[in-house]
Amino acid sequence: MTRIGHSEKILNMKIFLSVLILILNLQSWTKANDINDIKDFAIQGISVGDSLLDYYSAEEIYKNIDPNAYKNKDGKFKLTGFYEKFGEYDGLQFAIKPDDKNLIIYGINGGIFFSNINECNLKRKSIRKELSTLFKEATTNFDDKAIHPSDISGKSYLISDGFFLKSGSASVKCFNWSDEITEKYGWADNLRVGVKLKEYNDWLGN
Repeated sequence: MTRIGHSEKILNMKIFLSVLILILNLQSWTKANDINDIKDFAIQGISVGDSLLDYYSAEEIYKNIDPNAYKNKDGKFKLTGFYEKFGEYDGLQFAIKPDDKNLIIYGINGGIFFSNINECNLKRKSIRKELSTLFKEATTNFDDKAIHPSDISGKSYLISDGFFLKSGSASVKCFNWSDEITEKYGWADNLRVGVKLKEYNDWLGN
């Protein structure tokens, strides 16, 4: 059984990236001070640095690891996902070290599926504007388009906006998967609001 939303300590201490960001009604958290530590940023009340065991059982976490993600890397990090409705999100995805007994969260993605990449990009730019009010001191990189390394055909790409701090990064991205990748892995076009610790970013090669 999941325990998301039951930790009063987290609810009182974290800055929420809630469902409101996805419907452009963000007044509830834009009053926060500038964010200088990426651990102070949360998606659905969950922050990097938390233990994923506070929200899911070990059995659920390992059962939901995606075997196709990072299959060509050294295995230091794995992605585990929970694809159900979390408010307006269609799923949450977490980066963990599979050998870590505490299953600390190194990255979080909240995703929404889109059938139209133009609609995704409109939403991305709206979210970027709101994140800019929180990450005023961050180094930024907007409208960065890149071929996704998971697709060797070069047909799949992402467009991203990034906010970079010493402790990690936050981002909003649109993923446009090729028909071949969707058929092979079941991956659908989506928007992701993400947060990563620096160690995870460095491992990814960002």
